[in-house]
This record gives sequence, structure tokens and C-alpha cells, in this order.
Amino acid sequence: MTTDAPELPPAFNGMLVPPDIAPIGAAAEGVAAGRLSAGDVLWSARDDRASAAFVLEPDVPLERAAEMLPVLMVAIGDALGAIGPPNLALTFRWPGTILANGAVAGEVQAFVWPGRAPEEIPDFLVVAFDIALTESADGSEPGHDLGSTYLHVEGCGDLDRTMVIEAVARHFLSWIDGWQQDGFGAAHASWTGRAHDRNADVTVDFSGRQVHGKWLGLDENGGLLVKTANGGQTLALYETIGENEKADA
Repeated sequence: MTTDAPELPPAFNGMLVPPDIAPIGAAAEGVAAGRLSAGDVLWSARDDRASAAFVLEPDVPLERAAEMLPVLMVAIGDALGAIGPPNLALTFRWPGTILANGAVAGEVQAFVWPGRAPEEIPDFLVVAFDIALTESADGSEPGHDLGSTYLHVEGCGDLDRTMVIEAVARHFLSWIDGWQQDGFGAAHASWTGRAHDRNADVTVDFSGRQVHGKWLGLDENGGLLVKTANGGQTLALYETIGENEKADA
């Protein structure tokens, strides 16, 4: 195992973030201050987690740019599928939860700058992932929370921070290229194929409220389709994107 700096594709510029700083928070502060640009990748020095944030400069409105969240998730699925054991079952919960063998192992988040109007092209979009690799520094274990886990107890003991970040970066770049050439369709299908709650009853925290209903699928931009007591609803993906992120881990 190694915790060296990850070797990223030439399109990306890696930047180390101290272990007590969340990459998405550091990236959000950096783009707001004008210190970062497209292709910058901030990665955490923590070795108990694989955590990194990608800075993007979209050329499409936010409603479409938000598709980068599920695109990153399917990249993570492919990356861990390539370097992890064959019995690792990765599934997704909308909008950004990553599960390993049915328990929460990580998440994907996003930050937009400036504003969050769906029809406008944002200057920057930051998409970030955080995946638990080993027992955390505070000593918490999966058994203390039956709903969570980390990769090393799911058969991924050979994986380290550097390996995961490198693999995710490679696959994410490939998926971005496919999205630019052919649209969101392939990522939509891949995400749906790994959906943890497919056709199940779900409760979703959305825009300060809870939405209860039956999971129906994703719309053409990655929004969640649910059938509630009041009929069908679409929960827009762009509305889950943050405008203010803290840098503390």
C-alpha cells in the first residue's frame, strides 16, 4: 500500500489538502476567491478515506451541468469495480450516496459558483467524493452504525487512498468525454443499473423537506422521479447542489 501523491491524467492538476480540511470546502473557497480553475483536483491527505474534489467550468446551464454528480458516481462504480474484489457490490442512493454491500461507504457532493439558477451557465462547478477506507481516527467502527461501512471490511484491504483517487480520476475523465460526445444517456443507464432503491418506497430529504413516495427512476437530467400520495413528482438534481460549503473536514 502507498499513500504517495496520486498520479492524475494530464487534464487534471492535483493539489494536496491538509487532513483536517474537506476538499470540497477548500475547492469552494478557492473558486470563490479566484484561485482555482478548470482541471484542478484537490485531494485530502487523510489515509483513512479517499476524498477529492474536481473543479469544472461548465459550458451548459446548471440543470445539465448537475449531471456531473451521477457521472462521477458511475465513474466511482467503474473504478472500484476495476481495482476492487469481484464480490464488492456498489449501489447508489439519490442524490449522492454510495453503498458497499448495502451499507453506506461514501458520498458525492457538489458546489456551484455563483448562484444556482437552472437556466444559467455557472462559472464553476465543483464535484467531490468521499469514501471511507478504514476505521476512522475517532475509533468508530461499522458495528456501531449498522447502516455504514468502510471498504477494508468489505474485502478491499489492498486498496489505499492513492489507488482509489487515481482510478476514480481516470474513469471520471473517460465518462466526462463520453458525456460531452454522446450526452447523459450512458451514465443515466449505468446509474440506474446500480440504483439501490429501485422500485422501492423511499424518503428523501429535499430542499428542507422530506418527500415520501415510490422510486420511479431518474429524469433526463438526473432528477428523481417519485410517486407520492399527491401524484408524481420530479426532484430536480440541481436543487441538491450547495452554494456554501465549509472547508472543515
